[in-house]
Amino acid sequence: MKWWIGLLLLLFSLIVLPSGIVQQPYLEDIAFTLAFGVDLNKENELVFYETSPVFGKEVKEKVERFDVKAKTIRQSRNEFDKRSASMFIDSKLQVLLIGKRLLQNPNWLSLLDVFYRDSKATVNPRIMIVDGPVSEIMHFNPKDKPITSIYLRSLVDTSHARGESVKTTLQNLHQQMFDKGITPSIPNIKMGKEVILTGSTLLNEKGTYSTSLNSQETTLLEILQGDKSDFYLTLPVVKGEEENAIERNMLSFNAHSVKVKIYPGYSHDKFKFDIHVNMYIELMERLFPFDMRKNTDKLEQLVEEQLKMELGNFIKKIQKNKIDPIGLGVYARAYQNRYYEQVQNHWGKALEEATINISVDVTTRSMGSIK
Repeated sequence: MKWWIGLLLLLFSLIVLPSGIVQQPYLEDIAFTLAFGVDLNKENELVFYETSPVFGKEVKEKVERFDVKAKTIRQSRNEFDKRSASMFIDSKLQVLLIGKRLLQNPNWLSLLDVFYRDSKATVNPRIMIVDGPVSEIMHFNPKDKPITSIYLRSLVDTSHARGESVKTTLQNLHQQMFDKGITPSIPNIKMGKEVILTGSTLLNEKGTYSTSLNSQETTLLEILQGDKSDFYLTLPVVKGEEENAIERNMLSFNAHSVKVKIYPGYSHDKFKFDIHVNMYIELMERLFPFDMRKNTDKLEQLVEEQLKMELGNFIKKIQKNKIDPIGLGVYARAYQNRYYEQVQNHWGKALEEATINISVDVTTRSMGSIK
């Protein structure tokens, strides 16, 4: 009887199973969406952009690009499907570009709803704000660089590793938008002769554009956020001798082992934050005469004073705009929750009225290779 059972199983595998198997598509029939962009044109119409690599020996152009007008991202996918013979897959998305004009609309974030609901989509693409038309970036195709999506992702990741740029993914954005104790910060890029990372864009509690940070201010933000990167800074630490092309008051250094401690308090009906910044520095460049070996303490004091002033100006900027990219509200919620709950729905206003004190402690670890 056993041979009958074996025969039945063989017939089942040869006849029944193949009919239920779905043939996997060939690589040439798949379009991996690596870069996606959303922008408003001059007529205030939504325009969606998509790029994907093209596979095939006979294909000369290795990247496929589409621009379509639509009402939603899901609808734009249908328009992309009409223009391509490939099957679009979003699970490999690397970068998501948002036009700066779009940030003026308080409902712009709702456009990204499909990325969070689609279980096949990824929440790890880097989000970037484009200062200018998104189309210029999406159609940027230099011969001496990788494809745009990979190039942009590497640009943000390496800059973030150097402490020069924030790195915001779809998942980070979702957290920053719905956590009342912090407001979003997103890297900002601009198209010139090539793509330039210009700093960061800061959003307010409603998710609309508030202000921008240059590269130096972005580094200060990264420091206050407690990022573990090494930071490069150039500061004017002494008064310039005269006005000319070479400013002889500049000092450049790398900051290592940066530690930031934030102590929140509450008194006289307003919040108070004491921020202590400690770092070791390695001198990289000095353009003014100074005996560093005999006056190390004096030099450290000059750096501390200037860095304290730079950080203080940055704090004043975010208080003026009633935003909190540092996440001081998170500390207030954790340590002063009783008072935080009373102002959590208008935390930006409470932070504007808060007292924020900064202290900086600098220790020189290296003065360079020569005297």
